[in-house]
Amino acid sequence: MSETLGSELKKLRKGRKMTLKELSAESGLSISFLSQVERDLKTLTFTSLKKISEALDVNVNFFFDDNQKDPVDTASLNGNFSYEDLSGDIENPLFTPALVELKAGETQHSPYTHRGQEFIYVLSGTLQVIIQGERTVLKAGDSIHIDSKVEHEWYNDSGEPAKILLVSSNVT
Repeated sequence: MSETLGSELKKLRKGRKMTLKELSAESGLSISFLSQVERDLKTLTFTSLKKISEALDVNVNFFFDDNQKDPVDTASLNGNFSYEDLSGDIENPLFTPALVELKAGETQHSPYTHRGQEFIYVLSGTLQVIIQGERTVLKAGDSIHIDSKVEHEWYNDSGEPAKILLVSSNVT
């Protein structure tokens, strides 16, 4: 990917004729935070990237080069997680499978809602999942299916990285 995540975000937002204020209102993220992300002064958590993607009506995959399959390179784009799209070359898929690795010690927690559903299978590590205020701890081999219309969040606040298989429905 030749452009940074921040510059891709800014280009997409401006292409949609959306102001930072409007993106802030749609995503629930502050104007100052979004501005810093666009200028590559702040990194994104996976949760924040999902909120921005939803507000801009694109799949999270939009921000990652289709030809880039090395999760280590993907992680260097944002610092907090790596994301590898596993959907292959299917045009307009109904769901998107992805391999996500969350670095240890994530402290930004932010519940959100969006269209569709998520299925999470923990491959290694520990994942905190909160659905409508109720906390569940998932360990390797555990899974959960989430109706994304209900307030939810998931993160890794443990001392070890967590690797998950995330399958998200692509509802338009």
